[in-house]
Amino acid sequence: MKSRRKRPFIVTSISLAVLSITTIHLVRFVQALTAWGFLSSLPGISPGYLAATGLAGVMAGLPLFWGLWRGHGWAPAATRSLAALYTLYWWLEELLTAQSAENLVNWPFNAFLSIILLLLFFLPFFLPGVKAYFGAPHERSE
Repeated sequence: MKSRRKRPFIVTSISLAVLSITTIHLVRFVQALTAWGFLSSLPGISPGYLAATGLAGVMAGLPLFWGLWRGHGWAPAATRSLAALYTLYWWLEELLTAQSAENLVNWPFNAFLSIILLLLFFLPFFLPGVKAYFGAPHERSE
C-alpha cells in the first residue's frame, strides 16, 4: 500500500493552475459547440478549430491535473512537456491569427511572461520536497 505523502504547496498551486487552464479549454469547447452558427458567420478562425483545441486542452489537462494531485511519478515530466508544448501552441496561434503587425505589439511582454511561466512550471520539480512527493524512480513501486 502506498503511504500518504503531504502534497507541497507549490504542487498544489501548479495543480490548480493546470485545472484552471483545463477549465478555460472546457469553456472554449462548450462555447464553440453552442455558438457554432454565430462563429461560422464570422471571418477568421473556424469553430471546428476552437472546439478541437478546446477538447485537446481538456483531454491533456485532466489527466495531468490528476497525476499532479495524486503524486504520480510520471506527472513532473508530463508537466514540463505539456508546458513546453502549450507555450509553442500559444505562440503559433498568436502568430498565425494576427491580422496585422499592430496585433503583435506586445510580443516582448508576452515573451517575458512565457519565460517566467515556463520557469514556474519547470523549476519547482527540482526542489527536494517536491522530488520526495513524487518519489525517486528507484523508490517507486508503480
